[in-house]
Amino acid sequence: MENPLRSEGKFQTDLPARGLWDSSGNRVFSGCGFFRRLLMSWFTENPWPLVLLLISAAVIGVVLQLRRCWQLAAGLLLSAAAVYVLEAQIVTVPEQLEQRLDGIRLAFVHDDLAEIRSFISPDNPDLVSQAEDGLKLVQVSAGLHLKEVQVQVEAGDQRATVQLRANGNVTQRDSGQPMYIATRWRTTWERGEGTWLLRDVQRLDPVSGQSIGVFSAGP
Repeated sequence: MENPLRSEGKFQTDLPARGLWDSSGNRVFSGCGFFRRLLMSWFTENPWPLVLLLISAAVIGVVLQLRRCWQLAAGLLLSAAAVYVLEAQIVTVPEQLEQRLDGIRLAFVHDDLAEIRSFISPDNPDLVSQAEDGLKLVQVSAGLHLKEVQVQVEAGDQRATVQLRANGNVTQRDSGQPMYIATRWRTTWERGEGTWLLRDVQRLDPVSGQSIGVFSAGP
């Protein structure tokens, strides 16, 4: 099953702490603190200020008819394009985790327990059992969407806590009755050999944030 958000062919980064990683989890770049901060602010989060600055400089050069302005404008525009392309090739840690979460969502939509298992740490088989029980209870619709994803990375960028809401329609298996759910979750992830694996899942009350049963009908 193809994940539309998979990061194959893109660099993965946990800047500013570590550097750039390729899709296999190998570090391919590390730099000094100042340059890493520039990459974080311009490339990995929002490249548009730098892109717009380069484009503006090119336009100013042409308008003011600076000497060799066309060569300058062409160089600046090419630099802006390079910045945009580079940003598109970088995947931050939060983006990596969001891709993993969306992969699990799609696996539930397709009733693919084997695919779900590939996202879960082998150290926690209980999560696989919970996923299997969930699939027996409901059919998840493709309209189920994830929102308000909040990522907190810790333990030397090898562990992360992700809170999110999952809202949308499901269908009860026994009755065929559709229903809308609005749920809130706290998930714990660990990275090993470049891959984030799910270690723990807690369902939270959507309002209070208190922990409740995974299959609870409410608070």
